[in-house]
Amino acid sequence: MHWTTHIVSGAAAGYLIGRPVPAALAGFASHLVLDAVPHHDPDSEIGYVIDSLAGLAALVVVARWRRIRRVDPARAALFGACGSALPDVELLVKLAKDIEKEQYLFPAHDGTIEHGETHPAASTAIQLALIGIMLSLALRKMRRAHLKRASEAGESAGSP
Repeated sequence: MHWTTHIVSGAAAGYLIGRPVPAALAGFASHLVLDAVPHHDPDSEIGYVIDSLAGLAALVVVARWRRIRRVDPARAALFGACGSALPDVELLVKLAKDIEKEQYLFPAHDGTIEHGETHPAASTAIQLALIGIMLSLALRKMRRAHLKRASEAGESAGSP
């Protein structure tokens, strides 16, 4: 699964959980689940570099965007994103040196947990669907919280 998919899904899951440590643990666990989903890994180093840059951009957005910080003061989304992103850091090693599959530490990377291979277009569709589902759940929670705050503000403004 692409690093960007892990980061965005982990951030959404972290926000839904709402507490930093459980969010990081859930993000890490979600990495296993997402890596088990059939997908297509990039064929070249450039694919990994592009995905790494997109994932890093997503991580910066989660860390720095004021609106996210306002609705998630505990920073659970950031913890979820980091927990989910962490296992793929070891894949970046292969950009600098040759590494055998057995040398990886994470079970989905060393072949202990295998994933099915799909066509690149199918993999993209699967990953976009997963991101869409997770983001829609997070946006739903955000909207409900906004409506609740607005309702509470309206009640306190109308109180004698």
